[in-house]
Amino acid sequence: MLETFQKDLFSLEPDAAGKKFLLAVSGGLDSVVMTELFRLAGYNYSIAHCNFQLRGNESDGDEKFVKELAVNQQVLFFSTRFETEKFCAENKVSVQMGARQLRYTWLEEIRQKNKLDYIVLAHHADDAIETFFINLLRGTGISGLHGIKARNESSIRPMLNFYRKDIEVFAAKNKLRWREDSSNETDKYERNKIRHHLLPALEEINEKAKESITATINNLARTELILNDSIDKADGKYISLEGERTYIHYDFFKELAPPVEYLYEAIKKMGFNYEQCLQIEENRRQQPGKIFLSDTHRMVMDRENLIIEPITGNDIESFFEVNDEMEELVAGSNTYLFKILEKDMDFKIPTASPEKVALDFDKLIFPLKIRKWENGDKFYPLGMDKPKKVSDFLIDNKVSIPDKNKIYVLISGDQIAWLIGCRPDERFKVTKGTKKIYLCTSQKVISS
Repeated sequence: MLETFQKDLFSLEPDAAGKKFLLAVSGGLDSVVMTELFRLAGYNYSIAHCNFQLRGNESDGDEKFVKELAVNQQVLFFSTRFETEKFCAENKVSVQMGARQLRYTWLEEIRQKNKLDYIVLAHHADDAIETFFINLLRGTGISGLHGIKARNESSIRPMLNFYRKDIEVFAAKNKLRWREDSSNETDKYERNKIRHHLLPALEEINEKAKESITATINNLARTELILNDSIDKADGKYISLEGERTYIHYDFFKELAPPVEYLYEAIKKMGFNYEQCLQIEENRRQQPGKIFLSDTHRMVMDRENLIIEPITGNDIESFFEVNDEMEELVAGSNTYLFKILEKDMDFKIPTASPEKVALDFDKLIFPLKIRKWENGDKFYPLGMDKPKKVSDFLIDNKVSIPDKNKIYVLISGDQIAWLIGCRPDERFKVTKGTKKIYLCTSQKVISS
C-alpha cells in the first residue's frame, strides 16, 4: 500500500520529496492512515485539525487525540475551533455545507501563512462512489458523476485509489489507533444511507460492485475531458465576453447536440444548475425577457442571445434628488456630473456622446430626481413632436434586456428631461432663447 501511495502522490506532484504538505486530520481511520503513510514515506508534513464543536466531549476528544498524534510524530500542529451551528444559522446553510466551507477556508489560510505547498485530504474510493450516488440522486450533468477530483488547485487527494477495506487492513497490520465518529453510525445524513444500505445491496448483486462503479466513474471522467474540449472549441464560435458580461448566441442550440448538456457544461461555473438549463432550452423560442438566477449570476433570455452577468449590489434601487447647487452625485455604479453655464456664442451642444446632454436650465423644476425607468413612462425623444413610451424607444433602439434594467431617467417635476445615456427630451432642449445651460454627464464608476 505504501508503494502504491507513493506512486499516486508522485503522479500528482513529481517533486513530492521537496514539497511541504498540510494534512487535514480528523482523527478518524482514513486521516490517521494517511498520516502514517506520509510518516513512513518520509515526506515533510504538518497536521491540521478542525474542532467543529458539534459533538461535545467527543469533538474535544478528537482534538486531543490528533494533537497527541502530531506530538508523537514530532510535526507542527495547527488547530482551530468553530462555532459551526451559529455560522450555519447566520448564513442559512446546512451543517455539512457550513462545516465544509469553514474547514477549507481555514486550511487555505494556514497553508498560505506558513508557505506550505499542498493541503492533503484523506478521501478514498468509497467516498468518491458515495459522492457519485449523491449527485446522481440529485440530478446532475456529467461533471457531477466524475467522483472526487484527485487535485483541485492547492488541494490533493492521494488516497482515491484505495477502498475502505484496504485502509482497514493497513491500519490493523500497523496496529494504528484512531477515533470513531458516532455520527457515521446514524442514517441522519444522505451519505450514511448510501454507505449503510445502498452499497451493501449492490454488493449482494455483484460482489465487485464498488470496483465496477469506480471504473464507470473513471470512464465518465475521461468522457468529460472530451466534452470540455468540445466546449472550449464552441466558446469562440458561440460564446463571447464583453467585460463581465457573457453572451451565448442562440445558434448554440441549433448547431450543438445535445444542446442542454453543452449549455450546462458552459455555464455551471457561474452557478446555474442542470434543471435551469432544461428550462432555458424549453423557453428560448418564447417571448424574450425570462430571467434565471444563480447565487452569483443573472441570466436574461434576450432576442438573439442569452446574456449573463454577475449579480452586484451597486445598482440604484430607489431615487436620488439633485438640487441646483449639486455638482456631482455618486449613485450605485454611476457618477453624475452637473454644471450650469451661461450661454454664449462659443457654446456647442454636445452631440458625440449620449452620456452627455445640454438642457435649458430655466425649463427645469428643481429638485430633479434620478430613478429607474418604469413601465408606462413616456417622453418626447429629441427631434420628435409626439410622446413615445420609453419601453418602445428602447425596443426600437435594440437595447438588450439586461441593459434595459440599468436605464435611468432624470425627472423634472413629473416629466422626463433625459433618458440617461440614450436621449434628452425635446421639451428641455437648448434653443435660441436659452439663457442658462444645464450640462449633465453620466459615467461609470471605475473600480480601483
